Amino acid sequence: MDFQQIKPYPETVWNSESFACQKPRPELGILTKLLQGGDPLPWSKANETVPVSMIEEPTPAEIKQRLEENKDETHWDENQYSAGSLNKWGLIYFYLAAISKGVCTMLAPLSVVSTLFLVFIDETIDFLGFFEIMLFFLIYIFLPCGLIWGYFEASGRGYLPMPWFMKAVKHFTFSRSTGNVIRYKNNKELYSHPFSEFDCYLVSSPSHQGILSYQLHLVHRYHRYSDSIPLHTFTTSEQPDELKRIWNLIQRYMDTSQPMPDVPELEPARAKDPTTAAWDAKNNRKPDYWFSMDDVEFEEALLELQAEQRFKPTQGPEIDLFNGGTQAG
Repeated sequence: MDFQQIKPYPETVWNSESFACQKPRPELGILTKLLQGGDPLPWSKANETVPVSMIEEPTPAEIKQRLEENKDETHWDENQYSAGSLNKWGLIYFYLAAISKGVCTMLAPLSVVSTLFLVFIDETIDFLGFFEIMLFFLIYIFLPCGLIWGYFEASGRGYLPMPWFMKAVKHFTFSRSTGNVIRYKNNKELYSHPFSEFDCYLVSSPSHQGILSYQLHLVHRYHRYSDSIPLHTFTTSEQPDELKRIWNLIQRYMDTSQPMPDVPELEPARAKDPTTAAWDAKNNRKPDYWFSMDDVEFEEALLELQAEQRFKPTQGPEIDLFNGGTQAG
């Protein structure tokens, strides 16, 4: 491997082994403390644990297919992790395409079979009536649905231009290559600050049934922005330990003194990151460890990983951001 071809990190990146001490946290009011759920989760030299609930989907096979369809474009690589979603019109079109696919693949064969069945049991319907019914379904139902679904598939594979209303709405970005965290609103940058200036809060609130639900928020330490960064969107799990593992994974990803988290979505990017490439070469990590698995092997690997992590700390050794680094000049 030619490490000279891999771009070095700039000075602004986050490095848990070499950082400037942060300014003390400003005193917060009682209401702010209540909203943030008390003290933040500790900063740490992240360990290797990962939230299994986050990496269950997509499978390696689905990731490879998505990379082929998107010509290797991805929301997560050696440079940054970007989170976003479709706008409301894009979501409507997405659900409409999903319904159209169901109509074409399930309802169409069912309607042909059921109409043929009526021809044989109902003497008032002959084969001419059958074709008239099928023509009606074809013109008014199957053809429009087929066009909607077909265009959705073709544009998704790059054969046709993507509809203008399918433009993604960016929410936030974690940049390993610059060390910054960027928050967006209406696809415009709302704020951007070094990763070390943020704190992570695990917030609990009771549901209508009295059951506690948990959320994870990244909050800038020195500005009282109205928009935090919702980290609980990384997973469907509301278990506190899984949410803490998300904070651990993000710290691991942003920390250029350590290899990136060993998760399926980052496997194609590992050879392009200096620290990760060096670690993989030293430890003889199989380049396609995840991508060589079929779905059954992947499921077994996740179960094994879950069992291994059950009694491991959710985070690595704590770091004192305020006194543990070098004094800023």
